[in-house]
Amino acid sequence: MVDTRSGAVGRLVETTASAVVLEPLTAGPEWTVPAAHVRAATAEEVAAALAE
Repeated sequence: MVDTRSGAVGRLVETTASAVVLEPLTAGPEWTVPAAHVRAATAEEVAAALAE
């Protein structure tokens, strides 16, 4: 999933009616994103996030 506010790519942890919780594909803290600001990541975005 991509946080469209920042471009950060994360793995979906939790979904609520108005938000989702993502965790980084590598190390780092989880973060909450309003549901309107998240979309599916492309294969290229996932590969780039894993390479960081």
